[in-house]
Amino acid sequence: MTKAEINKRIFELQTDAEIMSFIQERLNELETNSVEKTVGQNYTDSFPDYISQKMHYKAAERFSDSECPDLIYDDITPYFNLIKEIKKGKWYNEVTLFSSIFYTVYEYLPSDDIGIGRYLTYRSAENNRLSIKTIHENGVGFCSEKAGLSHNMFKFLGIDSQLVVGARDKEYHAYNFVYPNGYNNEPIVLFDPSFFVNFIKDNHKISLGFFKAFNNQEYELLKNGEPISIDLTRTEKLYRQLYGQTLDNYEFASPNSTYVYGLENAKKNVDSPSR
Repeated sequence: MTKAEINKRIFELQTDAEIMSFIQERLNELETNSVEKTVGQNYTDSFPDYISQKMHYKAAERFSDSECPDLIYDDITPYFNLIKEIKKGKWYNEVTLFSSIFYTVYEYLPSDDIGIGRYLTYRSAENNRLSIKTIHENGVGFCSEKAGLSHNMFKFLGIDSQLVVGARDKEYHAYNFVYPNGYNNEPIVLFDPSFFVNFIKDNHKISLGFFKAFNNQEYELLKNGEPISIDLTRTEKLYRQLYGQTLDNYEFASPNSTYVYGLENAKKNVDSPSR
């Protein structure tokens, strides 16, 4: 299915049963078109493929005596929640999706864990495979799990995406690049499902998805190992254009962050362990 076909189908769905049936149809299509390969930390700096159940997705570093179990995205609940969120409106585009996907992932993969629970969760995996449902139930979703789920959501909607292993502000980090006009076309949008931007007025805060549009020159600098400080001026402007009066008199209050692309580049810039 193309992006346009998926968009049309979503707004034709009327019942929860129809939504579930559509999700299964679309996921079956993605699974059928996938191939077996190993990706993730210590294997790839980035990859564009849907993370199917054939894939060996390594969401964490090797353990002292073995490699990380495969993380399996085998729960349709997040897709159901995303479609319900999308259908609250009459349309969507990539900018609105950055917030819809952020909140869907944030609610499905909350984390108040400092890393021990996540480590024990992966260590307890059976047959070297771990369901995303277990990450959800244990509340140990970190950046790699969130970026993987976000990547699959974009692919589910027919939107080109990459999952990237790198760093953010001197910590190992996983995030996404999204290509609204297709791979190799501008804009190239960095989307980070682990963070959000804030608009604040008095004691009230509106939080929206974190994204930054790149041009090809900026993107190539990042891929070549240059740490890039993210200026969110354009992001603020786009959100104000999209939401209009809703954000009037709200102050944009999100500091800039520095991103690095690729594990080897990240190692040169990292001070502390990954979240």
